[in-house]
Amino acid sequence: MKRIDLANMTTSDLVERFLSIGLAQYDAVYVVDTTKYNRLFAKMQTIENELKRREGDQRHALLPLLDHPNVQVRMMAAHAVLAISPALARKAFESVRDCGIFPQAADASGTLRALDNGTYVPS
Repeated sequence: MKRIDLANMTTSDLVERFLSIGLAQYDAVYVVDTTKYNRLFAKMQTIENELKRREGDQRHALLPLLDHPNVQVRMMAAHAVLAISPALARKAFESVRDCGIFPQAADASGTLRALDNGTYVPS
C-alpha cells in the first residue's frame, strides 16, 4: 500500500481524510473489527499530529466536525480539538454522551469524568 505524504496535503484535504477515517471507524466498531479500528485510529492520530505541527496549529480546521451527524466523527473531533477549544469540545462530548449511542456515549461519558477529576489532561 502506498504511503501518503500528509505534509504535502492541504489542511482541507486533511480534514476530509479525518472525516472519512471517522466514518470508517464507525463502521469498524459495529462489525467488531478491532484490528481495522486500531489501524484507522493510528492514521487519524497521524493526521491530527500533522495539523498540530502546522503553523498556527491547524487543528482548528476540525471544529466544524464537532457538529457532524455521525457520533464517531463528532467524538474523535472533540478529542482532537480539546486542547485548543475545550469548551466546544466539552459540548460535543456532552452531545455524544446524551445521544445514547453506544459505545461512543460511554466513551464520551468516561472522557468527561476524566476531565472533571483531572486524570485526563489534553495536549
